[in-house]
Amino acid sequence: KKEIKEIFKILNEGQPSKQRNAMFVGGCVRNFLENEKIDDIDIATIFSPNELKKKFQDTDIKIVETGIEHGSVTLIKENYKVEITTLRRDIKTDGRHAEIDYTNSWQEDSDRRDFTINSIYLSEKGKVFDPQMGSQDLKNKIVKFIGDPNLRITEDYLRILRLIRFSIMYNSTPDNSTIQAIKTNINGIKKLSKERIFLELKKIIKLENLHIINDKNDLKEIFEVIFPEIKYLNRLN
Repeated sequence: KKEIKEIFKILNEGQPSKQRNAMFVGGCVRNFLENEKIDDIDIATIFSPNELKKKFQDTDIKIVETGIEHGSVTLIKENYKVEITTLRRDIKTDGRHAEIDYTNSWQEDSDRRDFTINSIYLSEKGKVFDPQMGSQDLKNKIVKFIGDPNLRITEDYLRILRLIRFSIMYNSTPDNSTIQAIKTNINGIKKLSKERIFLELKKIIKLENLHIINDKNDLKEIFEVIFPEIKYLNRLN
């Protein structure tokens, strides 16, 4: 799209040609690699929010501080929106919030993400940067945490629900160590705000293949512990 080309042109202005200034990341990359429809566009960048403001201040692209505490801003041109986030590393986490610091290391940024399939980066020229080997997992429909599942979960307990969602989405069966880590840490869900839990629940309920949760006993058991109000899941069949 011309808007995307314009954004990358502005980001690359005055920078070394071989430097990775910005790349696509997250769902848009997964969908691109799977030849599926691309909706939301997420871009990761080496530039801080203040640097981004300077780069776009004299353009017709508006910057909105939608998640400035997380290093995220939204670029808007007419009705076209792109979320762009500065590369980050975690300093401290408490299971709900992360205290972050900016970095210019793509490896450090990938290390702090949740799943290998969410840490695939794609340049504007279509070159894949995949430090966690997530594209191979995506191809094989494997949803797994980066590194130690216990550590990833205790950094943010919402990742339990995200694991359920992505496992259903890609019809993936988590390995035993992941299931055990979830069961060990499941009470951490109580630390999350109801708003965050509900937003993730809505995404799960909207999945077209939600019914396959009935074929995954471990995931179904975890889901029913978290949401005892939701009964008769067998009716989905």
